[in-house]
Amino acid sequence: MTDRTNASGASLALDGTAIDVVRTVWADALGLDDVDQDIGLFDLGATSADMLSVVRVLRQRWPRLRVVDVFDHPTVAQLAAFLEDAA
Repeated sequence: MTDRTNASGASLALDGTAIDVVRTVWADALGLDDVDQDIGLFDLGATSADMLSVVRVLRQRWPRLRVVDVFDHPTVAQLAAFLEDAA
C-alpha cells in the first residue's frame, strides 16, 4: 500500500482553469507529479478517502460540488468540464 498525504489544499493554488486546478488537486492527493486527464481517478489508484479529501479542497472554489459529482465525472477532464458548466 502506498503511503500518501491527503489533499489539504493548504498550499494549492485554486485560481486557474478548472482543468489545471482539478489536475493539480488530484495529483497532490495521489502523491503524483501529474495525472492523465482522461484516465478514471479510481483507475489511477484513488480511494474513497482520497475522493473525499479532493472534494473538500475543490469546494473551496466550487462550494456546490457534491461527492456524487466525482462519481458521475470520474476523469479530470470530465470533472473539470462539469465544474466549468456549473460555474
